Amino acid sequence: MHDTMETKNLLASSLIRLTSHKSFDKITIADITAASGFNRQTFYYHFRDKYELLSWIYQRDATQIFKKDITLQNWHDYIRVLLQFIYQNKTFYINTIRCDDQYFHNFIFKLTSNLFYKAIDSLDKKQQLDHADKMFYSEFFSFGVSGVMINWIIKDMKEDPIKVANALKNLAKDSEKLAYEKYQNTYHSRKGNEHETTS
Repeated sequence: MHDTMETKNLLASSLIRLTSHKSFDKITIADITAASGFNRQTFYYHFRDKYELLSWIYQRDATQIFKKDITLQNWHDYIRVLLQFIYQNKTFYINTIRCDDQYFHNFIFKLTSNLFYKAIDSLDKKQQLDHADKMFYSEFFSFGVSGVMINWIIKDMKEDPIKVANALKNLAKDSEKLAYEKYQNTYHSRKGNEHETTS
């Protein structure tokens, strides 16, 4: 009798094997159950559909890498390891992300937007900036990071993953500074307008 985690891992392994010779959009639940030896009832007990299974695999793989708390000082190291892991499993990632990048994008976007927000917030020691502005810029730059990673994957990962990770690290640093400078300019401009209004 398999426990829940073991069953999920076996279903995941079956899907990963199938992507080595069949496009993800062509893979059916019947294919996955046949490859795993489970029946459809067992599959649907654990996952609503193959997309939820796919999302679970992305999260599982990332969880194995991001075991410790991510900080502004170490996040790029984790991203580098993640990119290297993706590169080592390129057939699965290229196949699935080319068919539907939504689930991978959602994970990377959430991770990086939180990091950008923390970065901008840490620069704003006097807490002069609005939460809404911080959210806007952190999400804006996160879309850039997510886009770079997905573009790298769907273009067959031709660049070395370490090179891509370093580029993302530099992008993040430049983005944090640019965003905060923009905030400062906006803040001082707003204060200047308020002063003129009250004069």
